[in-house]
Amino acid sequence: MEKIVCKSVSKTKKELLDSGNAFWKNSPKIRLETAGTPLANQPSPYIKGVYDESKIGAVKELSVATYHDTENIYFYFEWASAKPNREIGDINVFPDGLGILFPFGDINQTQIKEMGSKEYPTNAWYWRPDFKEKPKNQISHGLSTSLYTKISSIQSHSSWDKSTWCVVVTRPLKVTGKDEETVELKTGGSIGIGFAVWEGSNGERGGVKAFSKEWRELVIEA
Repeated sequence: MEKIVCKSVSKTKKELLDSGNAFWKNSPKIRLETAGTPLANQPSPYIKGVYDESKIGAVKELSVATYHDTENIYFYFEWASAKPNREIGDINVFPDGLGILFPFGDINQTQIKEMGSKEYPTNAWYWRPDFKEKPKNQISHGLSTSLYTKISSIQSHSSWDKSTWCVVVTRPLKVTGKDEETVELKTGGSIGIGFAVWEGSNGERGGVKAFSKEWRELVIEA
């Protein structure tokens, strides 16, 4: 299983939460290939009837870097997008989006393609430009079951320049809010991780997206 290593860094939160900061531009990144979600995994009969499976998953590659400052974890992403889609538009245009997915339990029992199951749920951090830099925290027990928690301690900062989205997503390593059901992250530990990205101009939303087809192991160094 491919590893993604989150190293400790001595930077301020202000620096790390800036998607245009030179630190991120100069950081080594892992390039992940993404693929369109299969029509067989779409819960909607409408989607299955009108979508061409070969056209799902407009974004083919996602670059990621990750660090922590002992209190918060930060993920930085870059991907190609000809223009920014910031809100729902006319004629099948939707906001661009980004998702980070974690399994709550056994990574070998949790299906990434179906966002988990009743017995093995998943936790997603979901960014969209129309969320005003307040990404949603989601819990899923399988296809078409995603629900937002009442509270989300996730933050983000995004910018689009020269046909590229640059997005930072952060959350405290330790979350104490009672209404925010979410994965536990700690230094010296590891957890499975997956990614998804939506190209709004391609009519992508919900289960129609590009995603990393396999779990990776996120290693959070002490």
